[in-house]
Amino acid sequence: MRPPIKPNPKTPVKSQPKEGKTLKLQQQVCIVRFSPCGKFLVAGGFDGKGHLWDATTDVLTPLQALTGHNGWVQTLAFHPDCKRLFTADTWGRLCCFSYAEKRDRPLWTVPQAHDGWLRQVAVSPDGKRLATCGRDGAVRLWSVDDGKKQQEVTSHGDDVFSIAFHPDGKSLVYGDIKGVVHQWDLATGKAGRTFDARLMYRYDRIQDVGGVRCLAFDTSGTMLACGGTQPKSGGFVQGTPLILLFDWQTGKLRHTHKIGADNDGFVYDMAFHATGFVMAVTSGQPGSGKLLFQRPGEAQPFFLSTKMANCHSLAVHPNGKRLIVSATNGGSNGNGRQLGKNKDYPGNWSPLHSWEMNY
Repeated sequence: MRPPIKPNPKTPVKSQPKEGKTLKLQQQVCIVRFSPCGKFLVAGGFDGKGHLWDATTDVLTPLQALTGHNGWVQTLAFHPDCKRLFTADTWGRLCCFSYAEKRDRPLWTVPQAHDGWLRQVAVSPDGKRLATCGRDGAVRLWSVDDGKKQQEVTSHGDDVFSIAFHPDGKSLVYGDIKGVVHQWDLATGKAGRTFDARLMYRYDRIQDVGGVRCLAFDTSGTMLACGGTQPKSGGFVQGTPLILLFDWQTGKLRHTHKIGADNDGFVYDMAFHATGFVMAVTSGQPGSGKLLFQRPGEAQPFFLSTKMANCHSLAVHPNGKRLIVSATNGGSNGNGRQLGKNKDYPGNWSPLHSWEMNY
């Protein structure tokens, strides 16, 4: 989960964003995020590293890589102090880095924060707590200072994909494979209400398909967005990218936005703009991808780009104007690709596409 973007809400978007330069990485990455100060960009890699760039100019300048993971660095979150970064991987390891001090090794590590895949990590608005969720069905709270576990919910059972703090810091929400979003009252430590996002779930071909893949609150905390897919089939998964918007006070579903067709897959990442619209990226089969801007309640996105294949993450600069989309190289067909000169299979890599908003 990321904090809401906070440019001046009275300054409307005048036109569609302009596409900028593309940075061609040698490795494939899972997630990209700007630091709260806007000076750094970090990407979590399939190579078990956090890749860091100086983002103070339009040209991203590579800095030291952050090491300490064995699995894919699937998720990360910055502390609001603009000094610390929290990363987690597919083996359940949780790390804290002091990236501003150019330390490439973790300040502290929890070797097995979850049993297996750690799906998402989020920092509380006051910067005191860290929340994680995972494939093991657990949701946990940790101290940001030393990584000591504070609270947990382990009786959930289902794979938990996404997690987010409400902007007021009083509640935590998390979304599971079955399409249910749960509210956790942090003051009492008790489970609260649930939000029905079961459009994002299907049991097909002895397979659970779908799940709430990302969560985001608007800047005022009055609206909760859930991103995922409306699954059509299991096996070779097909589904339509889906965004559900709930009224936070009443818990009622206000808007349902389906974007695309059955082969367009999942909404994998999204964020609210301060002016009230949702920015999201999608990835599907075969090699499809979208960047879209959707105003709640409108029938269609007011901006939609299909130029990028398999878009998995969206980094939004704190000024709300600069965007980075991480994708996967076109024609990435796994072991169906032709062998290289050395009779090996060429690896995938992630282009980082830059966009500039127009105010």
